Amino acid sequence: MVYKLPLFYIIQDPASIERKKEVIVPQDFKTQQDDHYLMPGTYATNGNRSPQFRVPGASFPKVPETTIYNTPAISIHDVHPAHADPHSREQVKYYANWLAKQAKHDVLNDDTKEINDYIQEATKVVKVGEKEVATFAPFRPKLSALQTFTRRQVVTLCVIGLLWMIGVLVFRLEMLTIVIGVITVMYTFNLILNLGMAARTFRNSPEEHIDDAIVHTLKNANWPMYTILCPLYREAQVVPQFVQAMQSLDYPPEKLQILFLTEANDAETRNAIRSLSLPPHFQILVVPDGKPRTKPRACNYGLMHARGSFVVIYDAEDIPDPLQLKKAVLTFAGHGSEVVCVQAKLNFYNIRQNLLTRWFTAEYSAWFDLILPGLQLAGFSLPLGGTSNHFRTAALRALGGWDAYNVTEDCDLGLRLKRYRMSTVILDSTTLEEANSQVKNWLRQRSRWIKGYMQTYLVHMRNPVEDFRKGRLYDLFTYQVVIGSGTAVLFINPLMWVLLGIYIAFGRSVINTYHILFPWPILYLGAFCLIFGNFFYVYLYLLACMRRKQYHLLLWTLFIPVYWLLMSTAAFYALFELLVKPHYWQKTVHGLHLKGKNSSSVAALRAEALASVDEPTMPIPILPGKVSSVDAISSVTISLQAISTQLVPAISRKQKQAQAVAKQSKVRDLWLVATIITACITSVVACRHYFQQHEVLLYGDALSHMRSARSVFDSATPGLAQLGTVWLPLPHILMWPFIWNNFLWYSGLAGSFVSMPCYVIAAIYLFLSARRLTRSSRASFIGTLLFIFNPNVLYLQSTPLSETVCMAALASAGYYFLCWVQDGELKQLIFIAGCTFLATIARYDGWALFLGVFCLIPLVGLMKRQKLLHIEANLVVFSVLGGLGIALWFAWNQIIFGDPLSFQDGPYSSLTQQAAQLKVGKLFTYHNIWQAIRFYTIDASQTIGIVLLALAAVGFIWFILHHRFTPTTFAALVFLMPLPFYLASLYSGNAIIWIPGANPPGASVYMYNVRYGAQMVLPAALFISILVEEASSIPLKHFSSLGQVLLAAVILVQSFLIASQGIISLQEGQYEYACIAQRNIVEYLAEHYDEGKILENMFTTQVDPVEFKGSFKSIIYEGSGQLWLQALKNPANSVEWILVNPDNHNDPVAQHINVNSVAFMSQFTLVIRQSNGILLYHRLGSQPLPDRPAPPSLKFAHHTCI
Repeated sequence: MVYKLPLFYIIQDPASIERKKEVIVPQDFKTQQDDHYLMPGTYATNGNRSPQFRVPGASFPKVPETTIYNTPAISIHDVHPAHADPHSREQVKYYANWLAKQAKHDVLNDDTKEINDYIQEATKVVKVGEKEVATFAPFRPKLSALQTFTRRQVVTLCVIGLLWMIGVLVFRLEMLTIVIGVITVMYTFNLILNLGMAARTFRNSPEEHIDDAIVHTLKNANWPMYTILCPLYREAQVVPQFVQAMQSLDYPPEKLQILFLTEANDAETRNAIRSLSLPPHFQILVVPDGKPRTKPRACNYGLMHARGSFVVIYDAEDIPDPLQLKKAVLTFAGHGSEVVCVQAKLNFYNIRQNLLTRWFTAEYSAWFDLILPGLQLAGFSLPLGGTSNHFRTAALRALGGWDAYNVTEDCDLGLRLKRYRMSTVILDSTTLEEANSQVKNWLRQRSRWIKGYMQTYLVHMRNPVEDFRKGRLYDLFTYQVVIGSGTAVLFINPLMWVLLGIYIAFGRSVINTYHILFPWPILYLGAFCLIFGNFFYVYLYLLACMRRKQYHLLLWTLFIPVYWLLMSTAAFYALFELLVKPHYWQKTVHGLHLKGKNSSSVAALRAEALASVDEPTMPIPILPGKVSSVDAISSVTISLQAISTQLVPAISRKQKQAQAVAKQSKVRDLWLVATIITACITSVVACRHYFQQHEVLLYGDALSHMRSARSVFDSATPGLAQLGTVWLPLPHILMWPFIWNNFLWYSGLAGSFVSMPCYVIAAIYLFLSARRLTRSSRASFIGTLLFIFNPNVLYLQSTPLSETVCMAALASAGYYFLCWVQDGELKQLIFIAGCTFLATIARYDGWALFLGVFCLIPLVGLMKRQKLLHIEANLVVFSVLGGLGIALWFAWNQIIFGDPLSFQDGPYSSLTQQAAQLKVGKLFTYHNIWQAIRFYTIDASQTIGIVLLALAAVGFIWFILHHRFTPTTFAALVFLMPLPFYLASLYSGNAIIWIPGANPPGASVYMYNVRYGAQMVLPAALFISILVEEASSIPLKHFSSLGQVLLAAVILVQSFLIASQGIISLQEGQYEYACIAQRNIVEYLAEHYDEGKILENMFTTQVDPVEFKGSFKSIIYEGSGQLWLQALKNPANSVEWILVNPDNHNDPVAQHINVNSVAFMSQFTLVIRQSNGILLYHRLGSQPLPDRPAPPSLKFAHHTCI
C-alpha cells in the first residue's frame, strides 16, 4: 500500500481547522504564542504565579482562526451512551466519571516541583570513569548499556570458554554430546513454553479491547493532555505522510502536544516539517548535538518538554489507529497505577511490496498478536515495540526515561518496568509501519535489534546472584526465556542446520559419529524439535496472518525458514558490532515505498524558502563544566515514591472479575452431565465384564497393538522404529503411560485404558454435535444413548483395538467442523485440523476424513460467498496441520523402511494379505460396488440393529429435506466419512469383510473384520437425535414426550437384543481365538521357558510373549534389525529357541534355516510340534528347563474351523 498525499493535506486551509472543539483550560493555565513558545503558568500554589520553565516550539507560520477558547467543564451527564447493551452503558459511565476526575486531578495536582526536579537530574552531566555522560535522563550506570561487558562478565565468559576447550580436548565427542544435549533441551523447553503460551492466547487473549462505539460515545468527555514524541532523523521524505497520520488522530488538538525531535544536523527534516504550515500543537525541538546520537537520547530530550499526563512515541513512518490515543487513555483508566505502559500492536501497510515485506509482516503479526499477549498472560517481562508504547508520564520519568546507550531501548525499558513491579498491557489497536523492503536495509535494522537484545541481556544479568538473593527468580527466568534463549537460537540454528546437512549428505559414513553426538534420548528430542518445532513456528505465522485476515500471505509464509536464515545472518553481524561499536545506531532508511512518487512542488518551494530558518534549543540549566557524580542521581525507588497519588481505576478489580465470571458463566446442561456420567459408568462396567471373562485379548490385532507399543522400550532393539509400518502410531503412543506395567500389559488393560476414555470423548462430542443441530439437549441425549449402549462399541472400547480412538477423533472433528460452518471462527478451524491430524495417525479412516473435509471447506466457502483468497487461506490452515500426519507417515516409511508406500504394498500390508484371498476367490467385493454396498450395509445393520439403522436412515432423509443445499447439511455429512472409505476399500481390495448373511452360499468363510461396521454407530446416533427432535415437533397432544420416550425405549430394546442374540464384534474375536490351532507351543513355553532368546517371525507364527508371560526383550523377530539378520545367519550363537514353520513358504526363518540339515540338528532339538505345522526347537547343551504349571486360561477347547 503506497500513500500519496493530496495537496490539501500539505497546504492546510484555515477553514478546514475544526472550530467547534470544546476545550477545558484550567484557570491557572496561561496560553502564550509570542515567539512561538508555549509557556505554562504556575498552578495555584499559595496564590503566587510565576513561570517555571520554558518549552521551545517550532517557528511555524501563524495560522489564523485557531484560537483556543475557554469553555465550561463537561459533566458526565453530557455524555449520552449510544449503546443498548447495559454492560456498555455501564462502562461508558465509569469511563466518563474517571475522565472527569482525571481532569480535576490534573488541575488540582501540582507536579511542577517533580517535573523541575526531574529536569535538574536529567540535565546533569555525569562522569563515569574518564567519560562524561549527558543523555537528558537521570543516568544510572548499573542499568545502562554504557559498559557492554562488566569485568565479572568477562571473567565468567573466559572461564566458561576455557572449561569448554578443556572439555573438548579431554573428552572430545562426549563434551560435544553434552553441549548438543543442553541445546536440545533448551529447544524443547522453548517449544513447549511457546506452544502453551500460544494456546492460552487463542483461548483467552489478554488484549485490552476498547470498542470504537464506546470511544465515540465519549467524544465530549474531558480527555487528558497527551504528548506525542516523534524522533526524526533524515526523514524528510516521509514527513508529509506522518503529519497526515497525526492530523487524523481523533483527539482534541488543544489537548495534544506533538513534538518533532530532530537532530542538530538535520535541517532538511525541519524544513520539510515547516513547509506544511502546521497548527501550534505541532512543535519542532532540536536535540543538542552530543553522543550517542540515538533515538532514546532524543526521546529523553522530548520527555523533559512533555506536558501531557500521558506520552507516546511514534516513528517517522507510523500511521496509528486514529482512536489509539483515546483507547490508550481508557486502558489506563481500566487499570490501577501498576499499569504504566500500554503497548499497541504494530503491523505494516506495504505488505505486498516484495517477498521480504511479506515475511516481515507475518513475523510482526505473530509477535504482536500471539507471542506478546502470551508473555503477558504468563507474567513475563514484555520487550516493548519501538513505537506506539504509551506511558504514564510521571512513572516514565521516575524510571529515568530511556537508556541512550541501548540500541533497543524499548526492550530494555520493558524489562525495567517488570523489575520495579510495573505492568504492561497489550492494546488491541494497530499502528501501521513501513516494512523494510531492501535486504541490506533490513539486515542493518535487524542487526541493531539483535545487538540491543544482547545489550539488554548483559545489563540485566550483571548481578544474577544479587537478584537470586532478593527473590527475583521469576525475573531471572524471564531474562533467560524471553531475551537469552530467544537470541541464542539465532546463533545456534545455523550449527544445527549444518549438522543436519552433513548427515543428509554423507549418511552412513558419519552415522557412528552421530550415534555418539546424539544418544537416543537426545536424538528423539532433537527429531521432535526439528519436525514439530519448525512446524509449530511456521503454523504460528499462518495463524497470525489468518487472525489479521492477511490471506494473501499464507502461501508465502510456508517459505519463512529462508527468513530465519536471514535473521541468523543479521545475528552474527550484530555480534560483530557489539564487540566493535556497541552504541552505534544503524539508521533504517524509511520511505522506500514512496520511491518514484512525486512530492508536492508547493511543499518543495516552501522548504526552500524556509531553509535558512533555524530552531531554538533548550538551554541546559547547569553551569558550564560542572560535572556530577553518579551517586548524585536519585534511585528509581525514591523517584517512584515521589509520584503523587494516582486515581483509582474506572473499573475496579472486583468489577472486572465479576464481569469475567458473568461472561464465562453458562447455564450448566444437565443432559450433558448425564451423558458423561452414563458413558463413564457404562464404560467401566463393560470393561470389567470382559476382563473377568478373559475376552480383552481375543483378537490377534489386539495383541499386535500391545506388542507395537511395548516394543518401543522393551525389546531386543528398543526405539521408535518398533512402531512399525502398517499400524498407525497414535493408539500405541497413547498406551505408553500404561504399557510399561507388566500386569496391564499381560492383561490387555493397558490398551483398554486408552480405548475407554476415547469412547467417553466420542460420546461427549456426539452429544455436542447433536445439540448443535437440534438445539435440544434431551433429543441429543436420547440419540447419544444409541452409541453409549451399543454392545459392539462397548466391547471394542474394552480392548486395545484402535476403533474407539478413531471414533473420538472423528466425532471431535465433525463437531468442530459443524461449529466452524455455523460460527466461522478461526480457532474452530484449527481444532478441525488438529482432530483430523489425530485421526490420520489413528486409523486410515482418518485419511478419508482429511480428504472429505478438504473438499467440503471450499464448498462451504463458496456457499457463504467468501472470497477465493479467503477460501484458499482456510484450505492452507486446515491442510497444513490436518495433513501433517499423512505426510509424516510417508516420510516415516521412507526413512525407516526405504519405501514411502511400505504400509500399502509391503509384505505385511492389508493389500498384500487381501491379494492372497483374491487368488482363492474369497474377496467377494473386489471391483463389485454392489457387493461392497451389500456387505457393508449388512455389517452395519447387524452392528447397530436393523430397526435403529432404518430409523437413522429416516432421520437422515428428514434432515436432508429440511436443510437441503446448505452448509449445515455438508457439515453433518462429515460424520458419514467412514462410509465411502470402507466402500472404496472393499471395492479396491484393500479391505475384506466376511459376515453371515452376506457371504455367498457354500463359501468356506464365516466372519472376518465385522468390527468395521462399528464406525457407522456415530452417524446413526446423530441422525436418530435429529429424528427425535423432529418427532417432538409434531403438533399432537402428548406426542412430543411420548415419541421421545418411545424412541429411547427402542434404543434400549435393540441394544438388549443385539447383546442377547450375539455381539458380532465379540463373536469374531471368539471365533478367531477358538479356531486357532491348539496352542501347544504357548502352553509349553508357559511351563518351561527360561528367559532365553527366541527367534521367530511374528507374522507367521503368531506366538506373543504376552501369552506365556515372557519378556519381549527375548524375542528376535523381523523388527530386530541387525540382531534378526545375525540370528538367521548363525542361530546357535544368537538364540536359545527357534520357532519355524517349514511348510510356510512366507516364513523367512524357514527360508534361511534348514531344520533338516545335520548341522542344525547337531545344535538344536525339536521339543514340540503344533498341529498347524509350527515347530519349536531348543538349543542343545543349555541349562535344564524349569517345570511349572501353565495358567488355566491356556487350557480351553479348540475347534477346527472353516
